[in-house]
Amino acid sequence: MLRRIRESSLLARLLPFTDLRVLRSILPTPVIAVLRRIRELGRSTRQLHLKTPAARRQAAEQELQALRVRPLISLVMPTYKTELRYLREAVNSVIAQHYPEWELILVDDGSDQPELLREFAAYAAAEPRVKFKALAENGGISAASNEGLALCAGEFVGFLDHDDTLTRDALLRVAQTLSADPELDVVYSDSDKLTIKNITADPFLKPDWSPVYALGAMYIGHLLVVRRAVAEAAGGFDPTYDTIQDFEFMLRVSERTDRIHHIPQILYHWRAIPGSIAAGTDQKSGVPELQAKAVSAHLERLSVDARAVPHASIPHRAVLAAANGSAASAKVSAVIAVGRRRGASERLLRSLLERSSYSHLEAIVVGSGEPLAGCEDARVQWVEADSALRRGPANNLGASRAGGEQLLFLDPECEVIETDWIEALMLHAGLPGVAAVGPMLVRPGGKVEQAGFAVGLRDPAAPMLAGFSADGDGYYGSMPCARDVSALSAECMLVAKAAFDGEGGFDEHYDSQYEDFDLCLRLGSRGLRCAYAPGARLLSHRSEAARRAANDIVDRALFVDNWYDLLSRGDPYFNPGFARQQADYVPAGWRERVYRATAPLGMR
Repeated sequence: MLRRIRESSLLARLLPFTDLRVLRSILPTPVIAVLRRIRELGRSTRQLHLKTPAARRQAAEQELQALRVRPLISLVMPTYKTELRYLREAVNSVIAQHYPEWELILVDDGSDQPELLREFAAYAAAEPRVKFKALAENGGISAASNEGLALCAGEFVGFLDHDDTLTRDALLRVAQTLSADPELDVVYSDSDKLTIKNITADPFLKPDWSPVYALGAMYIGHLLVVRRAVAEAAGGFDPTYDTIQDFEFMLRVSERTDRIHHIPQILYHWRAIPGSIAAGTDQKSGVPELQAKAVSAHLERLSVDARAVPHASIPHRAVLAAANGSAASAKVSAVIAVGRRRGASERLLRSLLERSSYSHLEAIVVGSGEPLAGCEDARVQWVEADSALRRGPANNLGASRAGGEQLLFLDPECEVIETDWIEALMLHAGLPGVAAVGPMLVRPGGKVEQAGFAVGLRDPAAPMLAGFSADGDGYYGSMPCARDVSALSAECMLVAKAAFDGEGGFDEHYDSQYEDFDLCLRLGSRGLRCAYAPGARLLSHRSEAARRAANDIVDRALFVDNWYDLLSRGDPYFNPGFARQQADYVPAGWRERVYRATAPLGMR
């Protein structure tokens, strides 16, 4: 462990897996203050170096020379009665790109505005990389985009709305990504919004490719660059889905390739003007129904026995529902390790048996002494164990006695509050590649306890969305939408028994925690995925004091040592642009400004 600490780049990261309290226990306060000053000085120096346009151009030229391949990137921009000032900003943002191997395909969708056509002709005459086609009739954005796609000569094609803009380094970052991995088929980036007064706001810091999240939210958006052969094989854009055509297009693209890469940088400014979805999800009618239709068709093509419906209270988010007439039939074995919490275990068992509507359910209760009240139920099997048996070994023992195809691990501090929660977990367990599923755990006051776990922050694993309102949208749909996560807690986790047995169950070297996160990362290393399923909710009675008291520094060190390289890369489903203190989706710059304003003078 000490070797890991010595090799962890203290000056650059300030020990990402160690919170400030642990740092203070290792180093004196003056040393911490000096390290923080050195880090800030390094940041300031790097920013000053690229402050002037000349310095940025020089740096870009050096990066261009380092590229192994420089593919031609075709940008398709469909237009319709565009305001000239916005059109000029959009086109000029392409012409100003540091990366020179591009072409811009302008397709006017029957605007019938002479001043607009003159503007297009002027751009095409002045810049040979600009192509222009005017359509006689208005056919809609999908038809216009397909016309542009047919004119593309580039190996890769990107899409740009007629009033949005690119950052100057946008195509350079895409080219660098494609140069580093020529096998990629899709590249997308983070984005923000551009107000009427040209002020950037509302950054959208996206996760890496999450096929589960893509079922509920239009999160890919822009900048999106796709290998042209893949875009053509997918059939281009479908006019049936105009207004959400890019969302539906990406679903079909993902059916043909999983070589999808995320650039965690804001490369695209999405203009928020009246009438645009960027200005609000209520700006265009019919979006919820179209999204659900697109996702349902996608699931049918994947042979997934489920459909999508608009979320009941946040209709522009899609959620999974049972397909007409279908119901999960696999047997589920709930495993409860009693430990010292007999009263809590009896409450959990009673709520599980009385409130759960899932018919193919059995419960395996592992404990010592007299069986719990409720074990006389025919669905319950009592397994006698050593009173000193820890959580991991107890859960492994229970799993060995289970007869179900799915194992459902439950902590005694949980309580079942909804009838169809197992059905919701099983729906998401049926998605391709998903081996483990976890619900939303809520506190008695209605706040979120956990909605999946992120790894590689200041703590090796941190609960996502803790403290958020359980009925809110979270961060860009992260609350109501199912999504891929790196880890789940054994407080409630459904995992396929075949996958569990294939990994040898929980690692029994852990004493009281982290064995569940360790299992999830082992599943991930095999290409299997973990998913958060918001349609399932359980109540958590565990207090914050009890959670802090359960922290085990030895288990923590073991987990970090086992997964150091993965943790140091950060969580693929939690953008590196967020602050690392907690998984609460606060951009790092914002939290740093708050810290600097509130920290003691000697620590600023």
